[in-house]
Amino acid sequence: MTLLKKPEVFVEVENGDNDDAKDDGPKKRFSKDEKSEMERLYKRSIALIKKKEPKEAVKTLVQALSVDPGYLDALKELGRLYLDQKMWGKASAVYNTLAEKTKDPVDFSHLGLAFYNAGEFDDAAKAYQSAISKDPKRHQRYVSLGHVYLDSDKLPLALIAFKKALEKEPENVDYMLLVADVHKRLEQFDDARTMLDAAIETNPMGKMAKKMLEELKKVERAAKKNS
Repeated sequence: MTLLKKPEVFVEVENGDNDDAKDDGPKKRFSKDEKSEMERLYKRSIALIKKKEPKEAVKTLVQALSVDPGYLDALKELGRLYLDQKMWGKASAVYNTLAEKTKDPVDFSHLGLAFYNAGEFDDAAKAYQSAISKDPKRHQRYVSLGHVYLDSDKLPLALIAFKKALEKEPENVDYMLLVADVHKRLEQFDDARTMLDAAIETNPMGKMAKKMLEELKKVERAAKKNS
């Protein structure tokens, strides 16, 4: 049993323009009344979100999208609302559409989050891999990918992902603990101990690394006894 807790749901901040946005060809032309109605519904949804009425906001956004299913601003707000409400299936459907349209790594990352929480680990891994390939700078994406692999019992791949996150932030003790935990699960006890020692050296006042070191000793003794 590991002492590590799963991280809280991670929702990324939008990162603005994306040069890889997909060109869907000629755009449908909307009448002035249709544009006005979509804008009205979108603004109303924002007001409802601020008033903490997410269910009504969802209904309003769905109305806007019935006029234009490709209305990106409405899709992004709807996706966020579905994530907030833990409606993972609906969130994945929205972010799948967004990712195809925008090619934005943030949308791929949110798609991965929705798939992960829905237990669709293979799809989650593909989505996070797409996010990473388009923007490899964000260390949190490697951690998210690592947790997908961890939960799908692909420990060597989880180790690679967590190590990559640690490369991005070498002083991050949480990442050291994740790497150590996977080494322990793989019965790579020396590597786990080395990483825990590094975590303790980095943060001498931290308690988790010391607890994990004690747990490691017990697991190692049990493994030797059974060998």
